[in-house]
Amino acid sequence: MKPNLSYHAHIYFDNEQSVLASNVRDNIIQDIPQLTYRGQLIPMSVGPHPKPMFELHIPGDCINYAMASIDAFRQGLSVLIHPVHDDEYLAHTQDAKWLGPSLPLKLDVLKIKQSN
Repeated sequence: MKPNLSYHAHIYFDNEQSVLASNVRDNIIQDIPQLTYRGQLIPMSVGPHPKPMFELHIPGDCINYAMASIDAFRQGLSVLIHPVHDDEYLAHTQDAKWLGPSLPLKLDVLKIKQSN
C-alpha cells in the first residue's frame, strides 16, 4: 500500500454481531488516533458492500500501522481496505487488500475511470 494515497477500511458484520462490531470499532478508534473519519455502524448493505459494515478513513502515512492494528482487533470480521482514487472498480478489486475472508462485492455499482 502506498503512503501517498488515503485509504478506506470497511469492516463487515452480520446484524447479530453488532455488539461485537461496535467493540471492534471502539478498539480500533482508540488505537489509531490518526483516522480522519470514524463511521457509525450501518445495519444494512449499501453501495458495493454486501453486508452491514462500518467505514474508517486512514491517511496513507499510517496505513501499515493501521492495517496491523485493524487485523489485531477485527475479532474474525472480514475487512476490505482500499485506496481512494478515480477508478472505484480498480480501487475495490485489484488495488484492495482483505483481512480475513474476502466477500463478494456488488461491483456493478462502482465507477470505472474512462480513458480518453
